[in-house]
Amino acid sequence: MSKVTGTLQKSTEIMKLSNNLIRLPQISQSMREMESELMKAGILEEMMNDTLDSSALGEDPEELEEEAQGEVDSVLHELTDGKLGQARSVTELPQPTPSQDTKTENTEDLNLMQAQLDRLLQGQ
Repeated sequence: MSKVTGTLQKSTEIMKLSNNLIRLPQISQSMREMESELMKAGILEEMMNDTLDSSALGEDPEELEEEAQGEVDSVLHELTDGKLGQARSVTELPQPTPSQDTKTENTEDLNLMQAQLDRLLQGQ
């Protein structure tokens, strides 16, 4: 019994020393200050994003896209010594039409898949 009592007394002393070292009020105060600073940082970041947002600057996203495309075109024109400007634009290129062979292959593939599906549905 005296061993248990001695062990409990030592445990009690260790707990008291641990509580003195931890200083819960100071830790909670530090956590509140940190939370406040993080909130300020989040609010500041949100304000910066709003300020730098293109709609806040009064610019239309379509206008920005057109300006960017114009810059890309001018750089490509400079790099290719104007030869790229002689080529037709992408919107003017003809669209390839599928050949009869491609249509036949697609039809055959669809028929095969339909037959397999029918067999699966019938339980074979």
